[in-house]
Amino acid sequence: MEIIVQGKGVKYVLPDEVVMTISFTTKGYSYEEVLNVGTKNVKWFIDNILIPNGFFNEDIKTRNYVIREENKFNNITNNYEPDGYSFNQYAMIKYDYDIEKMAKIMEEISKMENPPKCQVNFSIKDEKTYKREILAVAYKDAEEQAKAIAEAAGKTLKQCAKVDFKPFTIEYVSNSVLNSDVMYDKAMNVDAVSMIVNTFTPEDVELSEILYCLWIAE
Repeated sequence: MEIIVQGKGVKYVLPDEVVMTISFTTKGYSYEEVLNVGTKNVKWFIDNILIPNGFFNEDIKTRNYVIREENKFNNITNNYEPDGYSFNQYAMIKYDYDIEKMAKIMEEISKMENPPKCQVNFSIKDEKTYKREILAVAYKDAEEQAKAIAEAAGKTLKQCAKVDFKPFTIEYVSNSVLNSDVMYDKAMNVDAVSMIVNTFTPEDVELSEILYCLWIAE
C-alpha cells in the first residue's frame, strides 16, 4: 500500500538581523544636475551617518541605480512633454539586530536636507540551520500522518520510499515593517529614537517548509 502525505514544519524565531532599504531620489532640470546632487546626497549619507555609526563604505549595497528623463502629460496638446530628470538609487544595509542603532540612523536620515525614503525589515541570518530543523519537523509530521493512515487501513508502516521537497522562494522575514515616514514630521517635538526603542518590538519570523512523502505500508 502506498501512502502520500504532506508534512509541514513550522518554527517561530526572534529576528536577529536588520535590513534597511534606502531610496535616494532627486529631481532637476538636467541630467548633470540630478547626477551631481544625487551622488552628493548619497555620499553625505555615507560620510555623516553610516561611518559615524560604525559602518564601512562597502556595507551599503546598491540594488538599482537609474537616471532618467521624466515626462508629464499636457492636457492642451494631448501629448507627453519633457519634465526634467530624476536620479534614483536604491540601496540596502544589513546588520545585527540593534534597535537603538536603527532608530538613531532613521532619525539622522530624517534631518537630511533631502532625506531618502527608508524601510526597515527584520530577518534571521542563519537560515540554513533553521531550515534543517524545520525539515526534520516536517518529516516527522509526514511520518505520523502516514502511520495513522496505515493503522486505519489495518497495515503497518514500513518505509518512506520518496521525498519531494519544494522550498519556498520567499525570504524569511518578520511581518513587522518600520518606515521612515514616522520620523519626518519635524514640527513635532518628539524624541523619535526613544519612542521606537521603548515601544517597538518586531514580530517573530515564521519559518515553514513542506515535504511531500511517499510511504509504503504492508
